[in-house]
Amino acid sequence: MSVKKILYPSRVGIALALAGIVLYVFFSIWPLFFSIGIAFTNAAEENLLPNPEVLKEIDNTLACINVIMTQENLTERAEDVVEKVANTLRAVEKELIAFKQAVEESKDHTTDLYVMLNASAIYVTVQGLRLIPERVQKTFNCTEIGFQPTRPLISSEAVRNLSVIYDSVSRLSSQYLVMGRDDLLNSINLTIYLIRSAEEYFTGMSSDLQGYFEIVSQSLISDRERLTMKYVGLENFKKLFADPRFFYSLYKSAVFVATSVPLKLLVGVALAFVYSSPLVWGRRVLRGLILAPWAIPILLSGLTWRFLFNPNGQLGKMFGLDMYNYEWEAFIVYNLFETWLAYPFVMTVTMGALAGVSKDLLEASYIDGASAFTRLRRVVLPLISKPLMFAAILTTGASLQAFMVPLLLNGGGPTKPISIPGLGTRSGNVNEFLILFGYNRVSIDKGYGYAAATYLVIVLLLLVYVTIWFVSSKKLRGGR
Repeated sequence: MSVKKILYPSRVGIALALAGIVLYVFFSIWPLFFSIGIAFTNAAEENLLPNPEVLKEIDNTLACINVIMTQENLTERAEDVVEKVANTLRAVEKELIAFKQAVEESKDHTTDLYVMLNASAIYVTVQGLRLIPERVQKTFNCTEIGFQPTRPLISSEAVRNLSVIYDSVSRLSSQYLVMGRDDLLNSINLTIYLIRSAEEYFTGMSSDLQGYFEIVSQSLISDRERLTMKYVGLENFKKLFADPRFFYSLYKSAVFVATSVPLKLLVGVALAFVYSSPLVWGRRVLRGLILAPWAIPILLSGLTWRFLFNPNGQLGKMFGLDMYNYEWEAFIVYNLFETWLAYPFVMTVTMGALAGVSKDLLEASYIDGASAFTRLRRVVLPLISKPLMFAAILTTGASLQAFMVPLLLNGGGPTKPISIPGLGTRSGNVNEFLILFGYNRVSIDKGYGYAAATYLVIVLLLLVYVTIWFVSSKKLRGGR
């Protein structure tokens, strides 16, 4: 009788399978759909994850304004307060102007009876302002109506100025005897300026309180709209395809692929041939040393290259390169750095392919009189063409998605005006490759929706590339 061996119960297997599906959806499918959704919104730093307390403050303030403007007793109390403030300020201004005139006409303001009478009149009038700031704050305090928290319904600066005016006028009326004539007049002029500013503010409120609250409400609604993420359709894509920086980034990425890929293949294949030769003494050790770029973290490599190719660095001075101010000199450094990072991969793939080349075939071609160049072109390269094509396709994809190279060296700079016929001119980094362009739209512009739209376009470009790769690989396999 056979006994079936069960590794674990079926319910455990089902649970593990479901957990795997959930993790796959969470880490792969959900972020993809989330990114696609963001691309069709106005997502930005301020509205992607807005503070709920801020939104609550705005909503409570809008509700408070509605209550004040719809309940007659609250409306009348607000109108009475602002009218009293405006009238008191006008009275204080009138008395202060008379006081100023008396000081200007007097020969000695410290002994002039007329100046003293005006000072006394000012002191009496300004007492009307003493309790007004508190009354204003109480009248326009939404907490007393039952809303908390809220934003101020009235400018805190305007309320604070009322206290400043009261203190200033009180000081002038009580200390004018110990003040010099010029200092006194300067203080009077400054106080009149403050009074007129406050008077203009509160007179405008008293003449049209409804209009004032409408302006405040519109400002709050605008803040609410700014903090709310909304569906905008294809607006981000329209903006992207009207941005000269994007097309220049696309152009620069294509040029980088066209220059860096041949350079990487040339250096990698050349080193593979050199270190596959038995004539090189200690080639195994040298092969290990020359693969160092693979072992060094890219961040450390980038910082080292930035130091070396700094305009004042050793290699920057030697070759006369200034990657911070000259676009194409920075582009040259990018190519050199990318080649340094990628040649170990090309070299390893090529050496593996060379190891599979039959020595008998090479010896037969040698006996037939083929030169070294002919053997390389007619025998070796055709035999290793498939691995080389594989390496070329992968390095092309890496160059197309270049991000760390420009970011670490100079951030994709220098910054200059970028002009595209029909699209206008915008200032931007002239060496922003596609991935870096999208990254900067988040890190610099804080436009998450715009950046997501950028990356969706990049994904489509990569899909075109992958399709070409698949078709090319299928042809190399003989159509199978």
